[in-house]
Amino acid sequence: MTNGERPPFFDLSGKHALVTGATGPLQRAVAVALAEAGANVSLTTLHDAQDEEVQANSILNECWSTGRQGQAKRLDLTDPAAVDSAVEALEGEVGPIDILVNAAHAATIKPVAEASLDDWSSDMADNATSVFVATNAVGKRMLQRGKGRVITLVSILEDRGVPNCAIYGASQGAVLGFTRSLGIEWVRQGVTVNAIGIGFYDDVPGPQQDEATRAVLERYIPLRRLGTPQDLQGTVVYLASDESAFVDAEVLTVDGAIAIHA
Repeated sequence: MTNGERPPFFDLSGKHALVTGATGPLQRAVAVALAEAGANVSLTTLHDAQDEEVQANSILNECWSTGRQGQAKRLDLTDPAAVDSAVEALEGEVGPIDILVNAAHAATIKPVAEASLDDWSSDMADNATSVFVATNAVGKRMLQRGKGRVITLVSILEDRGVPNCAIYGASQGAVLGFTRSLGIEWVRQGVTVNAIGIGFYDDVPGPQQDEATRAVLERYIPLRRLGTPQDLQGTVVYLASDESAFVDAEVLTVDGAIAIHA
């Protein structure tokens, strides 16, 4: 690159991204997209569980295959001490975290009358508490450096009512409210906070896992199909890049237009 030339658009070279809850196809697509855009990519599990550790390491290997660096950490994403320790270790091993993607995703799909307080607590912990804990641990370091990108995946069910999804939707509403307020709180200190609104995707927890519901959704979504994890890749790279510097406290929705469908 000659003097005066700018780097390519959406170039993440030299940056370090952390993807939390990296245990499924959606998180794999996000992590690989960031690596292919030039970022070193590290990962965490959602729970302190061996099967999740295996999945996170599989995703890490795919990121490594692009020539990037990074590490995977097995932890309970709702444990502040464990998360803070992992973030400190990752910044020492790989470098300062420039990009945080809160990608953990879990869903309780059942009628409220059949749900328990444990169901409520589980969804709130997995989907909302994990976002607070990870964002707090990484964000305070970003604020000290005066720069950073926080991106959280949030379901469109945060404001769209669907039967049997009240608990899951409530957890997503909490995440969205947190995102919008935090974006205003941190932006003048150089850290933007945004969300990607996701609709109904293949291989992602939600009502679409029921075959009958899936068939209805495929007819109702204007694009006539469910999303694939790859549909999310361009949006996450954009929000992680310098090109999104004027975007804050926003939700960029990638859902095949179902949220706008009357």
